[in-house]
Amino acid sequence: MHYQGIVPLRPFPVGRRLNEQDQAYRLLQGSRIETSEPYSDLSVIKLNSTYLELVDKYYLGKGWMTLMANGIAVMMILFGLWFLTFGFEKAAAGDSAGAVSGALAALLLWLVSAVGIWLARFEWAYYTHYPIRLNRQTRMVHVFRKDGTVLNIPWDEVFFTLDHDARYWEIRGHVLKADGETVEETFALGTFSAFNRGEGLQKLHAHWEFFRRYMEEGPEAVAGYVKQALPIDKKRESFRVGYEVLATGYRHPNPILSLIGWIQWPLLALSSVGRWVAMRISRIPEWPEEIEAVNQVALDDPYDIDARINPPELR
Repeated sequence: MHYQGIVPLRPFPVGRRLNEQDQAYRLLQGSRIETSEPYSDLSVIKLNSTYLELVDKYYLGKGWMTLMANGIAVMMILFGLWFLTFGFEKAAAGDSAGAVSGALAALLLWLVSAVGIWLARFEWAYYTHYPIRLNRQTRMVHVFRKDGTVLNIPWDEVFFTLDHDARYWEIRGHVLKADGETVEETFALGTFSAFNRGEGLQKLHAHWEFFRRYMEEGPEAVAGYVKQALPIDKKRESFRVGYEVLATGYRHPNPILSLIGWIQWPLLALSSVGRWVAMRISRIPEWPEEIEAVNQVALDDPYDIDARINPPELR
């Protein structure tokens, strides 16, 4: 999982000019990619004739960092207690050097523990997810930021391109300054893919086509591709839903990869617990009233899709 754009000290690079890679992988509004059928992935919260609401790229992997960082933190705390006890024993025996060494070791381990908890807080100290709304009637993009504010930008003014963090690629939207070349703000649209084979590029193009066709061709062009919606509108997901979201990364048609997924099941189960805890501590995002006012859905909308299409246990 990659976390650029949300973890402390790893923001998206801004204040820079568009580079050759941005231009080479640009995704153009109004330009259909005929080789790719729309692919929603597990990203849709709601779809209707007015807007499409999506989760952020970090949602699918939420829970991993809570498990890893806090697991390490607990280990460091326990080791620190052991060293502190060791120091007390040395002090009682009159060994001042041993006592100081034990105390310093405990302090260092607890410092490492504190850093781990601080790094992991982006998963549990803010919001359950950071929704994005694409309003096809107003042709606006609304992005819920980490600090609870909202970016509002016309669809046609966003510079969309493919970019990556390590080996993972994603669809990024750049908000440009008045010069049309300097990046002022960046957000990630949809999920991500390992871009080491041709199918990775095809998946990202298909993901882009889902968003583009919704905005430019209407809900009828993509509604049939939504097989499941995320049940997180104004509420927290259940443990079962969180487990199923994490489990999607372990399910493969390839039997070898599927076997690897089963071997890693204990880690998946523990991560599901970390995810459940993180979701319970995090706040539920709420759109400002002025955005809700322009995102009204007709009662007879034939394309009103949400978690009601899911099996009962995943609603």
